[in-house]
Amino acid sequence: MAEKSEKSANASSSEALVAAMMEPGFYPKPSRTVMHRETHISHLFLAGDLVYKIKKPIQFSFLDFSTLAKRRYYLEQEFELNRRLAPSVYLRILPIGFDGTRWELDGSSKPVEYALVMRRLPEKRFLKFLLETQQVTPEMIEELAKLIAEFHASAKIADDLSPTDHLKIVEKYWNENFIDLERFVPAVERDRMNKLRAFGADFLTSNSELLAQRMSQGRVRDVHGDLHTEHICFAPEGIEIFDCIEFSPELRRCDVASEVAFLGMDLAVRGGRELMEKFVAEYLERANDSDLRKLLPFYSCYRALVRAKVHALRLGRWNDETARYFCFAGQMIGEPVTPFIVIVCGLTGSGKSSVSRELARRLDVPVVNSDVVRKRIAAKAGRQIVPFNEGIYSPAMTEKTYATMASEAEQELAKGHGVILDATFSRRAQRKAIIDLAKRYGAPVALIHCAAADATIERRLKERAAAGSDVSDGRWEIYLAQKAAAEPLDDVPPSLQLELQTDASVEELANVCVEFLRSRLARLDK
Repeated sequence: MAEKSEKSANASSSEALVAAMMEPGFYPKPSRTVMHRETHISHLFLAGDLVYKIKKPIQFSFLDFSTLAKRRYYLEQEFELNRRLAPSVYLRILPIGFDGTRWELDGSSKPVEYALVMRRLPEKRFLKFLLETQQVTPEMIEELAKLIAEFHASAKIADDLSPTDHLKIVEKYWNENFIDLERFVPAVERDRMNKLRAFGADFLTSNSELLAQRMSQGRVRDVHGDLHTEHICFAPEGIEIFDCIEFSPELRRCDVASEVAFLGMDLAVRGGRELMEKFVAEYLERANDSDLRKLLPFYSCYRALVRAKVHALRLGRWNDETARYFCFAGQMIGEPVTPFIVIVCGLTGSGKSSVSRELARRLDVPVVNSDVVRKRIAAKAGRQIVPFNEGIYSPAMTEKTYATMASEAEQELAKGHGVILDATFSRRAQRKAIIDLAKRYGAPVALIHCAAADATIERRLKERAAAGSDVSDGRWEIYLAQKAAAEPLDDVPPSLQLELQTDASVEELANVCVEFLRSRLARLDK
């Protein structure tokens, strides 16, 4: 009971402090607004050109911030360790007091919490944002690889660890990923989880000599430990790499291959697979590490599971980001995916594009979208409000659009890749052309038909028109015309079809689709 009461008091106190730190007047230099961000282990407050960070009074399998003394100690560790790669970002640690009526920062009251003060970096220069907006160049990745290779070369060697110690630590944290993910993983992903667990156990057994050799070669060093795209900023003054692991020397002192795999994995998950290859190649050019590539599949898988776990813990549930990283981990454990085609079809407003985008993220394959292709052919941008079967939606333009989509799909098949085709596909001839293409390449094909109630479609189309940001020109009258003209799907074998009612969340719909596709498309889960 005492422990439960203490946890309740901590939670109540933390909520009150968070509320106080949301007030602009709490800070020495008040700003007009304060932004609050929360991770699974910290609260951050963005006030003007500074960031104030406090640690949550929590305890997980991999960290313990349960007491004030521990939180202060780990803030001090964070301050010192991060000055290795971001010396101008980390400024000071300040006490937070409570005099019985109000909270005060760096005042005379007895400290009840501590805050780390940091310089605020421009978020539009964070690597994650630059990837999402396609602003990252090969030259930027070369500069980043050079910086990390130099940092690794100068980082302290973990020479107090024995090879046996190192192997035990790697195995421990590999297994802890599954312990922490266990309560979140949905039934549809249980099979993949078991395969991942078996893959790791086999890798650690068959590569124990190599891992031990890495230890004796000085490849295990005190590095960053959490090197992903959210922790890298291409700031005006140069690259700033921040927020390293301070709470666990075991996690931070890892094989440099694990750190390279971490960033490479995150580049790939964020849409930069080619940049991942560039990063690894540039790093190896400077690191003279001939065995590193042998370890990348395992460590990429391990780090993807870490990120999946972090996102699950942050929200307390399985979510899109968790699924995204968990899917990438699955891609690391077997043979390459064979070429395949997934047709995601349905009338305008049926949700097919949302489903296509989420499937593309999970399967790591491109989407060929008919609206994008059509407007590219017509050299048009923005909404095109024309009657059904007129203008850029004339039968001739529609024929060109589907022919171009088939050509782009064939290019992906020829490279051994899978592809998702996102279009209405309301005519038998359109579907037959894609099925025949798949047969020529010996590639499996599946069709997901998206549908929803008329009232749902009408609401979606009105919301989309009001937002004005969607590439589709679908409207209610277009939906009704499409519905009247659509040819039944009786030309596609039932075993290759999934009828998908799209009233659920995109995450739930994608889970259903992935389960269906695994049973239809050879080796999609490898």
